[in-house]
Amino acid sequence: MPLLTMVKQRTIDEAHVLDEGSQALDQTLSMLCSFLSLEDMVSFLFSTPFASYARSKDPWVVFEVGLYVDHTKTLELVASADKLLFADPAMSGVWVDSVAECTNAEQANNSLTVWLAHVTEAQ
Repeated sequence: MPLLTMVKQRTIDEAHVLDEGSQALDQTLSMLCSFLSLEDMVSFLFSTPFASYARSKDPWVVFEVGLYVDHTKTLELVASADKLLFADPAMSGVWVDSVAECTNAEQANNSLTVWLAHVTEAQ
């Protein structure tokens, strides 16, 4: 069973020009995507295709990341060229100011591990 889901939630600025591969990724992320493990998701977020698609100087898209077994447990993800921002709309207190800034895969993995422990403990 998958652990996490991710979907394109909304745009917050105009998209940069998308090449053919990024257009296909945009279509895929417009539907609910699932990841079997945290490592799978983090690997995807730091992959070249995701960087080409979403990681520009000016953020333009917001994603919703959720727990597969409980879609009420969600985060917002905003990607920019130099970092990923995870925002906890439930303000559960797992991160300072309910935001985690991650500049590398290890930070993302650690931040999401803390969030996952918190939301799965509540179940």
